Amino acid sequence: MTKDTAARDFKNHVLPVMVSNQLWKSDLSQEQLSRIPNTDRMLLQTLSVFNHESIPVPWSLIEYDSSFLMIVPDFQKREGYVGGAIRNKITPERLFVKSYIQLSQTAYDPQLRSNVLLLDRLVYPDFDLRQDTTTGFNHSYGGADEPVQPIIFKDNQVRNPVQELVMLTLGSMTSNSVPELFGHNKPLFIADKVAKWHNEEMRKIIDTTGKWLMNSPKLRHFVFYMSTFRERRSEIEGARRDNI
Repeated sequence: MTKDTAARDFKNHVLPVMVSNQLWKSDLSQEQLSRIPNTDRMLLQTLSVFNHESIPVPWSLIEYDSSFLMIVPDFQKREGYVGGAIRNKITPERLFVKSYIQLSQTAYDPQLRSNVLLLDRLVYPDFDLRQDTTTGFNHSYGGADEPVQPIIFKDNQVRNPVQELVMLTLGSMTSNSVPELFGHNKPLFIADKVAKWHNEEMRKIIDTTGKWLMNSPKLRHFVFYMSTFRERRSEIEGARRDNI
């Protein structure tokens, strides 16, 4: 789960690919799509805020294959075909799926909502690999056509029990009582705080040990040769500036 992301593959890859292959309907051109909020997170947050009456929280976007990051509409505009984003290459599909979620809103203002979070998870074949969840394309590469079958839950009518379980779990693990926890995962928040505390304590120990070594007469020669020329020069120049 990612708090801050600049990903834009849903807007720049998933939407154009699905629309160009007549799997979704949209009147927006790619030029018009380029003028809407720059990242997927900002796009979804904007839609959520201005449509708060029809989009209750918690909500999640449909899950789609992470390989869409490297899938673009076919360069020859052939229906049923796709291309690779970089050097016409596509990464292996059906390994990970991703989505965006929003978990909380304030009680006094339904438009004041938590940040949209990016969520990645492993594909579970028993649940995710079904006829209604995989979409077949052809990819022309190296003079041959190869099949590409990414996972995408095309709409909210496609059953997705794993995503439902994830949403219920994350929804029960958030809290609005702590401002910096608003719409985020409480166990992850606590783990982050504990990790930062340990990091700060270890930094103090390391700094104290370093000062003790530098000031120990018995280790003076050892420390002198352990440091590089640039480090010694920097220390001497810093001490000279402090004495001026």
